[in-house]
Amino acid sequence: MRSILFVYLTLLLSMIDYGNVNADKKKVCIIGAGMSGLVSVKRLAEHSDEFEPIAFERNSDVGGFWIYTESTTVDEHGSPVHSSAYKNLRTNVPKELMAWPDYRNFSGDERSSVPHYLVLQYLRNYTAHFNLRRYIRFNVLVESVAPTRGPHRHWNETKWVLKTRDLSTREHDHTICNAIMVCNGHLTKEYVPVVPGVEKFQGKAIHSRLYRKPEDFANETVAILGASDSGLDIAVDLSSRARKIYLSSRHERLASKLPSNIEQVPGIIKVSGDEMIMSNGSSITADSILFCTGYAYDFPFLEDSCGIGVSRGHVFPLYKQMINAEHPSMAVIGLPTVASIYLLPYVQSQYFVALLRGKVRLPAHDEMIRDAYTLTPGAPEGKYHALGAHQWAYHAELAKAAGFQLPPSYYEDGLNAYQTYRDAHPATFRELRFLLSADGTFRLENTEPDARHVSAAAAPS
Repeated sequence: MRSILFVYLTLLLSMIDYGNVNADKKKVCIIGAGMSGLVSVKRLAEHSDEFEPIAFERNSDVGGFWIYTESTTVDEHGSPVHSSAYKNLRTNVPKELMAWPDYRNFSGDERSSVPHYLVLQYLRNYTAHFNLRRYIRFNVLVESVAPTRGPHRHWNETKWVLKTRDLSTREHDHTICNAIMVCNGHLTKEYVPVVPGVEKFQGKAIHSRLYRKPEDFANETVAILGASDSGLDIAVDLSSRARKIYLSSRHERLASKLPSNIEQVPGIIKVSGDEMIMSNGSSITADSILFCTGYAYDFPFLEDSCGIGVSRGHVFPLYKQMINAEHPSMAVIGLPTVASIYLLPYVQSQYFVALLRGKVRLPAHDEMIRDAYTLTPGAPEGKYHALGAHQWAYHAELAKAAGFQLPPSYYEDGLNAYQTYRDAHPATFRELRFLLSADGTFRLENTEPDARHVSAAAAPS
């Protein structure tokens, strides 16, 4: 339950005449200074005569997920650790395709698949290059967000109240603004499916968010539940130290070659002691269980009056996968899945800022609601935020509506070519180099000894 004091404050502020608040500029609050937050701040700063951006970041640095720490419990402020990055994490996308079009200087390693600390350094360099730190308040936690007035038909009159807490001084404060960009990331709240009997398992049973290094599982037999990106990556990382790894999935077996101590098995439906019963009736035994089962969307700071709900992985009602249909001066940036998490906020932030500048016209409320409950073409039932191959048409749709330039075509062509190779070689794809020329053509070069050369090219955009 939210504090009575904050409810009273919100009601009181709703009675204030806001005619003189931010008369010259719109104050826009950004929650988070990770990838999505940084590109959002930068986009607003490009129009500093129109906007006053203020970003709130709970950490002492930019980077969000990419701030690695060996702690899996609490940070220096006693708050839950935000990052789920692990020690040997390297990107599963080439750095050449992670660098944003407005800042291509992703340096520090000849390899294309780079360690997590180089991604963090890129984000720090991006922040310094565009002088963004002046807009960011570090070590500040957003505790509550609520609108004070303004139904959806008069959305540009809405004011927002943010209640914040300085994690260093413990002092509380509040900020009033005209618009909100929610950029808090979605790799913090663990999703763990119900597996009967797992609560009595005597070994380690943890979510992948708590995984840090393979040495913690040396000589063990480990059962990994989930064979998507994180499950597969961690299985390969573990293979250097674990005795045996069972990679359990409800889906079809991967056709690609894996390290010899990784065995693919069906989905685990029950645990009995140290034995795991699988969907085909067979069983395995393991010392530890790792749930690589993904994450749940979580917005603990949003009051009910914000109009945002979450049900079974569906955040609603979001027009165009980001605009709060009930209060369109709020956007959730970087939310869709099965998409480039680097380009997505780059494109979405441009659309939302164009909306705030009056360059985009919203449809009627009913149409926005229908859009929020319409599946993306080709998406599985219920997966409202899975873009997949449709992400490129989605980018084009936003760019056309808001009048901005799409990222160069080598992003789409390069990611498709790289993904094809990655799917076929999940244990070794990180040795592939992505060589991008100034004219937008590229080729893929395999750096493994005696490996076949892989080549592809994209037409300049």
